[in-house]
Amino acid sequence: MWNETRETLELCADIGNFSPDLLHNEDIPRMVHHGKPVIPDSIFYKISKTPNNDSELHVTAIESIGIAAALRIGLNEKFSIIFARCYGCLYFKRNISSSSQYEQSYFSSKFIRKFRTNYNWNTKDKKLKEFIKMMFNEILTWSLDLNKYNKDIAKFIKST
Repeated sequence: MWNETRETLELCADIGNFSPDLLHNEDIPRMVHHGKPVIPDSIFYKISKTPNNDSELHVTAIESIGIAAALRIGLNEKFSIIFARCYGCLYFKRNISSSSQYEQSYFSSKFIRKFRTNYNWNTKDKKLKEFIKMMFNEILTWSLDLNKYNKDIAKFIKST
């Protein structure tokens, strides 16, 4: 999963190799703890035993890896979570949480216009990598300018 995410993000930055130190391996009710995404080791064990790549376990793992990758390449905690949830929304073709539903819808509507609804995730697809780079850059801009973030999301909400 890390290598797939790394390949998809290669136009944004090199997230490097996976290290267990990137994740906080406890089962606590937080998304991030001490600057690391929280995910218990048991999730990865269960994923290895479950062939369903669309399971909630897989969603949790992709989201945690997305947070770790975004933190590694410069997003703050809040916007790393937003990035990971938007990434997961595109990856799984559905909103994966309600706390960032507008951000997910914001990018998924752009994604659908570009790729249509039947797109099969392909980490080698240059157009996908360019889209992920655009999404990352926009989220990075939001993290640096909260007024722009609030205006962009408010404008999106009004247009829907």
